[in-house]
Amino acid sequence: MTPPELRICLVGFGSIARTHASALASLPSVCALPFRPVLAAIVSDRPADVAADAALLGARVLTLDEALADTSLDVFDVTTRNVRHLDQAGAILRAGHPLYLEKPIGRTPGEADALAALAAASAAPSQAGLVTRYSAGVAEARSLFRTGAIGELRQGRLGLFHGSYLDPARPTSWRLQADQAGGGAMLDLGLHLVDLLRFLFGEPELLAARHATFVADRSDGSGGQRLVDVDDWAWAEVRLPGGGRATVEASRISLGAEGGPLELYGSEGSLVADLEDGRPPRLHRFDGREAEFRSRAAAEPELRAARDLRPPARLTLGPFVDGHAAALHHFLLRVLGGDPVPGFAPT
Repeated sequence: MTPPELRICLVGFGSIARTHASALASLPSVCALPFRPVLAAIVSDRPADVAADAALLGARVLTLDEALADTSLDVFDVTTRNVRHLDQAGAILRAGHPLYLEKPIGRTPGEADALAALAAASAAPSQAGLVTRYSAGVAEARSLFRTGAIGELRQGRLGLFHGSYLDPARPTSWRLQADQAGGGAMLDLGLHLVDLLRFLFGEPELLAARHATFVADRSDGSGGQRLVDVDDWAWAEVRLPGGGRATVEASRISLGAEGGPLELYGSEGSLVADLEDGRPPRLHRFDGREAEFRSRAAAEPELRAARDLRPPARLTLGPFVDGHAAALHHFLLRVLGGDPVPGFAPT
């Protein structure tokens, strides 16, 4: 039998939208799917700029109003600037369509709460693009922790370090303006880490936080300068349910040290991984029983199902695209009415 089509409308066509398009196009080749993803439409305010790419992808270019009125579209994937999420995602949710929304949900808690309320009232599934949950090491780390591999969590250290904004000669962009982005390193990167803490352990309690903007102004591209009013670096300490402590650090000025350390230290051992290198976590126990706990975790149905969402190692698209592919794969399965890993998706 021919699998059903899921006709997808991509809202926006910047760099992250192209990542989504690449992941969607590759899914049928790298994963066993009960559906066929079809990029059917692209919503853009710059139709002339995206027309050629859209034609190559076999997609029509529409306005959002046109797309919402098109009954042939099954799923909406919003990848636009943060400032547009509330209006665009809100319109999609009010129209009753399934929504995949790139992070952050909103620029402020108020925007996020408004969209969360609309999503809760909708019969259609929705999912936030918090793709670090789908990193190769996270599902296994979660299963290992649940089987008691490191005992009671005492200390954690999570980070995401990028070097993209170290160069002061790099011109400003919307990502460096609070009114457009809502925040800097912590909102862009650190929210993945906070989400992981919630996913792995429950709601954290903020104890202390610091942030800094080291490049205070940048070229506006037309001979002037514009103030940067978001953070280049941010750090927070939290207390987790059960009393464990963890630190979260996000940086967009860490050139040469790019990566995503995930370190969890417990009463019986530790789990250490990098969120961006595509490899499973390393388990260390003082009693030498690593193989026993790995075997226990591997037998968990949730871990097997979560692994099946990602491209297998021999068909990897790279850790970054693999994570997006797994998250979109999971969402589209949920749209069809099935969920192989209940409670895993960031809804």
